[in-house]
Amino acid sequence: NLGGCFLLQDTYISPGITEHLGDTNIYKPLTKLQANNKLKFINRKISVFISKRQDKMSPAESHFLLESLHKHQDNMAHFRMSLKAHKTPWKMRPIVCYAGTALNNVSQWLDYWLQQLKPYIPTYIQDSSNLLDLLVNLGPLPPGAKVFTADANSMYTNIDTTHAIRVISAWLDSLNNNQPNGLPKGFPLEAVKEAMILVMRSNLFEYGELFFLQLLGTAMGTSAACIWATIYYAVH
Repeated sequence: NLGGCFLLQDTYISPGITEHLGDTNIYKPLTKLQANNKLKFINRKISVFISKRQDKMSPAESHFLLESLHKHQDNMAHFRMSLKAHKTPWKMRPIVCYAGTALNNVSQWLDYWLQQLKPYIPTYIQDSSNLLDLLVNLGPLPPGAKVFTADANSMYTNIDTTHAIRVISAWLDSLNNNQPNGLPKGFPLEAVKEAMILVMRSNLFEYGELFFLQLLGTAMGTSAACIWATIYYAVH
């Protein structure tokens, strides 16, 4: 978010492999045929998901997902990068652009429902103004008190997918069992848990003439990635 940046093409392309896609523990290379077959398989899973969970969705929700599947079933996500210009040495941030894919509408649906859970996160802050209000009203602090922040190194790609699914699902179950102040009214619990698996285990994309499936970590660039990682970081 620091503005535009010009790079030589080779300077841009090479870090995609050396910094990211060359790690076969995280990204599995596929042939074009394998990638196309995998895309068809993902689309079938989306179709089954909609059919199976339709009774827990509004007509508008199911129409939104079905229309996307019909319109975008042949579209594959694209890998790209943005420059971390503030780093020394500078690095590239990986992003998978899901716009115009059938899976992204599932991710948008998942993002909508997970966003409803923000007030349930103990460390939830509404916005920067809310943070300033909290700091101003802290009252007298003891001598030597310090304010600190915490950050995670490559948090998105370091999140183990299996563990995150288990942790977030357990948290959702605990909220659901905490009646009468449980999950928001109409929250489609089982559908959300299934959508998490579908979105985070189906990160298929192309980079030029290369094709990859992400094996580990949050699916960077998908709509639900931010709230997924936020909930995992907060709960775990």
